[in-house]
Amino acid sequence: MGTDESTTTSPTAGRKAQQPEAAPPIVGRAAFDEALEAQVLLDKEATHASDRAAAARRRLPMVEVEDYVLTGRDGPVRLSSLFGEHYLLLVQNFMFAPDWEEGCPSCTWAVDNLPANMGRLEEEEGIAFALISQAPVSRLEAWRTRHGWPHTWVSSGSTTYHDDWNWTLHAEDPDSGGYAGPVPGYSYYLKKDGRVFLTYATRQRGTEAILPVAHIMDRAVYGRQQDFEDSPSGWPQYPTYG
Repeated sequence: MGTDESTTTSPTAGRKAQQPEAAPPIVGRAAFDEALEAQVLLDKEATHASDRAAAARRRLPMVEVEDYVLTGRDGPVRLSSLFGEHYLLLVQNFMFAPDWEEGCPSCTWAVDNLPANMGRLEEEEGIAFALISQAPVSRLEAWRTRHGWPHTWVSSGSTTYHDDWNWTLHAEDPDSGGYAGPVPGYSYYLKKDGRVFLTYATRQRGTEAILPVAHIMDRAVYGRQQDFEDSPSGWPQYPTYG
């Protein structure tokens, strides 16, 4: 996701607390206003590009998805029931493999990035939200309770959901790079005439669209301070997945 933050102390937390020596050049107000105006034009270009991508996204086809019988804290839960009374559903595919004792720190950070009042998403926008992972529901519940999340979290461990939709990679997969295990991302669903359809899914950097803290850091002078960024000489940078 282009970030190494988590709800536990991250490897960069102490280092980021120390103010770097490097800083932007100091200029007068007129020069600053001119530079900022040029930057605003770049930001507007990015906004318009995002609008074009969103318009194309709304024109995607959809594919029917099996109504998997997942496992919730109170027993079996069908995928279709995660919609509740709504016809739209956002699922965070949270990395938590069956044999892991703890959830992915990056995915944990992503959940902490969610709006404090997720009820507004459901009540005002009609979009239900849930998390799906492969780990046993007892471990999911323990991790959810530990972090104080109110969200619905179900296990796909007894189904083929993760394999069917490539939320788990295998070492022999062409794009796995030898990695075997779950990957993070988001799935967007529509329920129509009682059937469940996948309308959009995103992984990797695509997940950043709903991570507001990442965008806040992007606009701070030193950015995310991560080694994938194109930053001036002397800017602090640490391993993205340190």
